[in-house]
Order: sequence, then structure tokens, then C-alpha cells
Amino acid sequence: MSFPPPTPQSLESLARDLGIPIDGKTAEAYAQAIADMMPAWQAVADYSAETDKARKPVNREHQRPTPDDNPHNAWFVRTAIREKDSGPLAGRKIAVKDSILVAGVPMINGSNVLEGYVPQQDAEVIRRILAAGGEIVGKTHCEYFCLSGGSHTNAAGPVHNPWKRGYSAGGSSSGSAAAVAAGDVSMALGADQAGSIRMPASYSGIVGLKPTYSLVPYTGIAPIESTFDHVGPMTATVRENAELLQVIAGDDGIDPRQRHVRVGDYLGDIDKGVKGLRIGIVREGFGAANAQADVDTHVRQALDTLKRLGAEVEEVSLPMHPLGPAIWMPIAMEGLTHTILEGNGFGVSRLDDYLVDFMRWNFEHRDRLAEAPHNVKVFLLASRYVTQMHGHIPYAQAINAARKLRQHYNDALQSFDLLAMPSTPIKAQPLPREEDGIAGYLKAATEMFANTSPFDVTHHPAISLPCGFSQGLPVGMMLVGGHFDEATVYRAAHAYEQTGEGQRGRP
Repeated sequence: MSFPPPTPQSLESLARDLGIPIDGKTAEAYAQAIADMMPAWQAVADYSAETDKARKPVNREHQRPTPDDNPHNAWFVRTAIREKDSGPLAGRKIAVKDSILVAGVPMINGSNVLEGYVPQQDAEVIRRILAAGGEIVGKTHCEYFCLSGGSHTNAAGPVHNPWKRGYSAGGSSSGSAAAVAAGDVSMALGADQAGSIRMPASYSGIVGLKPTYSLVPYTGIAPIESTFDHVGPMTATVRENAELLQVIAGDDGIDPRQRHVRVGDYLGDIDKGVKGLRIGIVREGFGAANAQADVDTHVRQALDTLKRLGAEVEEVSLPMHPLGPAIWMPIAMEGLTHTILEGNGFGVSRLDDYLVDFMRWNFEHRDRLAEAPHNVKVFLLASRYVTQMHGHIPYAQAINAARKLRQHYNDALQSFDLLAMPSTPIKAQPLPREEDGIAGYLKAATEMFANTSPFDVTHHPAISLPCGFSQGLPVGMMLVGGHFDEATVYRAAHAYEQTGEGQRGRP
């Protein structure tokens, strides 16, 4: 990496692009001043290069599965990585969303931009799983840069719902959901910025928890927007979800998202039942414009079951809830644009463990963004369009509004232990076809996130668990708790799961 001094002519051109034109004489003076600065950049680059040379390259065995071994296209690569034979996860096989770094194993994050990239470090959650005796058995497909709630945007093709081929498995943690639903594994990791754990959990009929923001370190994971990046467990059962969270939760001393983290005992009260718990049915979480009546009905029936089990269940109105997706939109669009276009796929301006090789790969292959799917291009263009008109003010307004929305839910959680609603207002939908056009492609990426996205910007823990089937497809119920109160979320979810209602065998 070298830093040659600029020419006065190149600075004049750059200054014009920035809207601060300079004359020739000024450009010469500026060019000399900048040339004098370049040794600092060079010194840091040289130091980093020497540090990189001292590292031993990591290569772990991996295989691309054959179509016969990968009928739903859930898997990107298969592995068998284990470091210990003992620990709380000994004997457990865990799948990993392909936005999470596993050293020595290829990663594409759903995109063609990263084709050929092999990370050289493990994400913190991977280190914790391996230290607990777990075995990493593969990387699962996710959506292109994790920017879709459907399962149709991966550069390697769509992920199919195990319950009904040709239907969405949900996204962006599509492969993790499909692998668990199909019974390939009972534990997987997903990441959630708009519902990317809970939406595929709902569509695919598994258990998915978005933990409280910052409870689980995001170190070593491809981000979208640092104010709502979450990583969490996706599992066959509630108990397994709690077991995995117990291992991966806690401050790592690096992730700047982590502040005042409180790790709970997620298994201690899981069998306590729901007697005395207060559950608020969020009126505005039902009856959305695209809601399916059978979804609303199954969720209400599940809440009736919790009431019969001893919970105090009543309806509550939260008028600000429908504004949640609109608040999420400016934060997400501008955040991902800065991360992808300006931050080399990782972003800047936070005290993080920067994935330099990941950033370098994104920078050197940025021209491949021309091959990105329609939804990614629309998101990036929408952000740039708004920024040209109003700068970063809409982002700032949305962050401030998110604080108000957070308080709105917190006020309700003073009266209730949990809030409840459908995870997604609809069941899994058919994968878009070419004849559906761009509009159909975009609709399939965003039509399901009305209830999930608000809790990414407000940081509350939220779980999706299956509560029934309709027309052969799962229905998901979402339970939302107070910050760092995952234990209560698990307690209620486990109590419902133990009734056996809403359960069905493997697809």
C-alpha cells in the first residue's frame, strides 16, 4: 500500500467534486501540505503489513455441498470445526450464517463481491462456541449483504422453505432457518437488523431470538448499521435457544455497541411457567394492510393458551408501533449506504476490531456492485437521493424518533412483562418469478417486517416461535421483553412450546 503525493491538478478536480473549488496557486500549496502528511499514512500501513506477515495463515477443511446434499440451498459450505470435547455445547452441531467470520472458511455474505474471500479470524461468537465444546458444521446462505427479508437475493440462488419448495424461507438468515427447520442441525447463528432472525424463524417454523442490543458481541461480523446490528440464536427448541445464548452472551471488551451489558441466567427459570406473568397483546401488531387472517387467528389462539396456563393476558394499544418501520427506514438506508459504499463493507467512526482484509477485499472488488440485485440498488439509490436533498438530517430525525419509540414500549412494559403480536403478518410467500418484475422482487424483500423492524431500533429482546400451521406453512408468534430480560421471554416461550400446540414434525 503506497501513498504518492497528489498533483495540484488532481486536487483542483477533487475540490470541485466536493463543492469547494480552489485556484491553481492554492492547489499547489495544498498539494505540498498533503504530501507532507502522507508519511503518517505510510507508516501505519507499513506497521500493519509487518503485523500481518507475522500471522500464520488459517486454512480449515471445508466442502461445497452437492445439490443432493443441499436440497433447499441452505448451505454455502460444510465444515467440521471442533476444538474441545467438553463444555456446555459438547456434542452440539452449530450452523453459522455466512455474514459471520469463520477463519479459514470462505465467506460471500450472499454476494458476488466477496467471491474468493477467506477470512483469517473468527468472530467472537465463534470463539465462544468452540471454547464451549460446540462444533461448527458449516456456513449457511444469507441474503445479498443481508439486505432482504425474503430468501431470493443470494448470488448462489434462492433458499427454499423446507415446508414448501418454491416458497421463501425468510431472510436474511435464510439458510440458518432452513437448516434448522429441515433437521440438519438444531442450533444455528443468525444476525438481525430488521428481523433477519425472527422473520425466517416465522416463515420456517423454528425458534429465533433477537437478543437485547449489545448483549452478544458483534465483533467479527459483517455489519449493516452499528446502531442496530444484532447476532443471536436460531434453534429447534426454546431450551436450545437459551443454551446457545448462555454461551455467546456477554461483553468482549472490544465491541463498541456493548454498554452496561447484563447477562442473565436463561435456563434457571425456564421451567417456571407463566402463572402471574402479564402479557400485553399489541392491538396495532394485528390487522396490518397485508395481514393474513389465519396468522392473526393462530397467534391469538396461542395467547389464549398462555392465558389458560396462568398468564394475565389483555390487549393494549400502542399507537406509535405502526410508525416503527418508517423510523427504521432512514436509519437503515443511510447506515447501509455508508457501510457498503463508503466504509468498504464495514463502516468507520467506531472503536471496533476492524476487519482490514475484509475491507480491502470489498474496496478492491467494489465494481461488482453493478451485479447487485434490485433491492440492494434501490436501497443505495434511495439513500443517496434523500441525502442529496436533505443531507443527514433524516437519519438524525429517525435516531431521535427511535428514542421516543423505545420509551413508548418501555412505558407499556411497566404494566406488562411481555408484549405479543405476530412475528410476521403473513406466512411464507412464493419466491418471486421473473414475470413478477422488479416490483415483485422488491415486494418479496420487505413485505414481512412491519412487526420485527421496530424492535431493532428500540433494542428490545424479541423471540419468534411457531404457534401453528396453515395451508402447510408455519405461523410465528413474537414475544417482546424488557431490555436484558431474555429470561422472562424464554420462560413464556418455553411454557407455550411445552403444550405441543403449534408443533409439527419435520418437513
